[in-house]
Amino acid sequence: MSGDTFNGTEYGRELPVSVEDILSRLPIRARMAYTNLVTNAESRYDADSGWSCAYITQQALADEMFVCLRTATRAVKDLRTHGLVRVLAWPGSCTETQVRIAAIDVSSPFGPIQAALVRAPKQHLIDTAVAQLLAQNRQLEELAAGL
Repeated sequence: MSGDTFNGTEYGRELPVSVEDILSRLPIRARMAYTNLVTNAESRYDADSGWSCAYITQQALADEMFVCLRTATRAVKDLRTHGLVRVLAWPGSCTETQVRIAAIDVSSPFGPIQAALVRAPKQHLIDTAVAQLLAQNRQLEELAAGL
């Protein structure tokens, strides 16, 4: 999507940060866990939300990764602390593991912020995307816990 230009700054321009950009910051165990969660037979991608949902236990994930439970648990924690995985425990149902697939848009409708984002280095955009995902995940997990 192309936006309007004012004083050399393009407004309304999407600034996507790919999941791969975030994954590149994580240890190999987290990248393995991500791949296994996405390719799991129970995983279903929702194009509207950009997330893939699966009902898989951490022990089953560890078995698929051929690692111990502790390593799988640490891998999921790595993914959660970077916003790529959220675990929702709904009362009366199985735990749902959601994995981010789609790129994260870090653009802003507020002109000065958009201008700063357009000029920001890639690492800053990745930091912004991670913070955005963590805030969204925290809200959803709090909602799930309150039901």
